[in-house]
Amino acid sequence: MNLFGSIAGGAFALLIGIVGIWTGLKQLSNRKALNRWPTTKGTVVERGTFESNSGSVRKNGFQYCPLVRYTYQISAGDFVNDYIHPKRVQLPQHSTRKWAQQRAESFADEVTVHYNPEDPAESFLVQTPKRILYIVIGASLMAALYGVLLLITK
Repeated sequence: MNLFGSIAGGAFALLIGIVGIWTGLKQLSNRKALNRWPTTKGTVVERGTFESNSGSVRKNGFQYCPLVRYTYQISAGDFVNDYIHPKRVQLPQHSTRKWAQQRAESFADEVTVHYNPEDPAESFLVQTPKRILYIVIGASLMAALYGVLLLITK
């Protein structure tokens, strides 16, 4: 590998690593804030799938997302939402229609709804596991270290 290739590869790996570490830490912070949201009981009113409108996802064949529509009631009123995961943490998961349907049907008729006390219409059912965020941070740290190693050895 020539000198320019090593420097470019090292810089790219370092950049990817830094962005990944920052993203993982930011999402851990978001997750901590979301854990403070109050909860209430909700009722699932619809389960199914929907097709992603993301072109890059459709090319890979993993275009289906689970749909779980639920209602919940608090003192501010009655609300309907379909966010499984917090919209602040991650976008919907995509896979095959069969996977999406199984995921949607895995939710009980009665669910625990986490809602934003400042905007009760914003809600979610499931947090992103910390384990996944730690894996993102760990892999990103390895990419950053690899980038640094490439840069200092040239």
